[in-house]
Amino acid sequence: MNILLLGASGYLGSNIAYCLSNEKYHIVCAVRGTSDISRLKQMKAELISSEPDMLELTLKSRPFDWIINGACTYKKNATFYGDMLESNVMFPLSVLNLAVKYGVKNYMTMGTGLPDQFTPYSFTKHRFSDFGKYLSRTEGINFADLQLEMFYGGIFEPENRFLNSCKHNLRENRDISLTEGYQKRDIIRVEDVVSIILELIRQDYVQGYRLLPVGSGENHSIREIMSFMKCNLQSSGKLMYGNTPGRTEEPDTLADIGWYKEIAYRLKFTYWEGLKAYTTE
Repeated sequence: MNILLLGASGYLGSNIAYCLSNEKYHIVCAVRGTSDISRLKQMKAELISSEPDMLELTLKSRPFDWIINGACTYKKNATFYGDMLESNVMFPLSVLNLAVKYGVKNYMTMGTGLPDQFTPYSFTKHRFSDFGKYLSRTEGINFADLQLEMFYGGIFEPENRFLNSCKHNLRENRDISLTEGYQKRDIIRVEDVVSIILELIRQDYVQGYRLLPVGSGENHSIREIMSFMKCNLQSSGKLMYGNTPGRTEEPDTLADIGWYKEIAYRLKFTYWEGLKAYTTE
């Protein structure tokens, strides 16, 4: 089975590439010239440029069973009409158009469980999902729209990810400045995210457009999460709530994971089991 993976050099993309290559799928990773590909070189994956001409030549020259879009920009300093629009909409849309042109049956995108209008990141992610839904209806492509909750852990996790940064600060008994922390978050281990992706591919589950929420099915406040991690790490660092300004209208998030039953998927890590293991890693 041939799979084209976009955004393979990122945190989630690297985990997807690692899992699928270990499962003996042929993975073709499209990467930018400026990307750090050191992790990908250690895997059994083919690397190509993400330039439009190379992508079209690749899709034209051989059949692909899936295209998986893990490309995104969510940095706070990214410009809405520049980096954000290009990475989250225009680039994956150009590849989706190529998928239609060259008869690729299945396309999967890593979306977000955050509300549509909450941030430029969530807004652009939902706009690409709209294109996927439209092209699924008009062109017959199977489009899996994974609406991801906050994922963490596993291999390749960046040090500046929220939970990872908090974990290291607590280990060093450093104080942490936080928002008030009352917002509730559904969080999920990255190992479960990748395992769900693998099952979707194995079972040929997606027919037409499918919106698929991916999380643990539980949500708890940032205060609860931080207190749990602090206790497990036996840290003397202080959790300084209210020292960091919160975002306006901060939402609670919760994935409806009832559809897991349809692929007979059971989480490897429950909410608190995942966090407990995380503090020992």
